[in-house]
Order: sequence, then C-alpha cells, then structure tokens
Amino acid sequence: MSPEDFVYIERDCEEFKLVIQNIMNIMVSVADVDDWRIGDRNPDMVSAGAVVKRFRAKAKGSAGDNSVYAVMEQHLQIVEDIQEVHRIARQRMSDTDSAFATEFDRLHQTLPARPPVGVPLGPYLLPDGSAR
Repeated sequence: MSPEDFVYIERDCEEFKLVIQNIMNIMVSVADVDDWRIGDRNPDMVSAGAVVKRFRAKAKGSAGDNSVYAVMEQHLQIVEDIQEVHRIARQRMSDTDSAFATEFDRLHQTLPARPPVGVPLGPYLLPDGSAR
C-alpha cells in the first residue's frame, strides 16, 4: 500500500465513524419521542402502543440486542478495529522505511480530500448481464 492509501483509509474511517454516530444519535431521538401522536396514549388503542413499543425497541433496545443502535455500535467497533490494524501496519512500515514515513507525513498534511464515491446512475446490469 502507498502512503496515500493509508492517508485515505484513515480519513475514510473517520468519516464513516461520524456517519455511524449520527445514525446512533437519530436512533436515540427516535427512542426518546414522548408522544408519537398515533393514539399510543389512548388505552383503547392497544395496537398503537404496541407499534410505538416496537419502534422504540428497534431504534434503541437493550444492550446486546438487534436494534439499529446496537448494530451501529458493532459497526463502529469494526471501523475502529480496521483503523487500528492500518495504524499498526503504517507504523511498522514507517519504522522500517524512512522514505515511506516522510511521504506519509507530507501527504497527511497536504493531500486534498477526495470526493465521496457516488452510485453509478446506470444503466444497471441485471444478473443475466443485460440492462433491460
């Protein structure tokens, strides 16, 4: 891997972590909504209360569950693990190759941000290889 690759991996991981943390914050907001205004406070509308309870649990349930918040916590840990592996590899390469270390330090300070990768607008290929 080139020093440029290491710079971009570090930056991409930081950006991805911010996105994950934003999703986690949204899920906390969803779970903390007081009045959903779908009849959930009306004791006669039992299904409304059940739906709200389900939404809250899916947003941010208890620890170790399958809520969006818990899954995002797992993703955050995975990204941090990837970052750590790349930091260790980069450090070992820098320790043994001073030119690599110098180039990494230079690029880390001067390399412009790359634009996000976009989804191709099409045509989309289907499993049979056609676009129709």
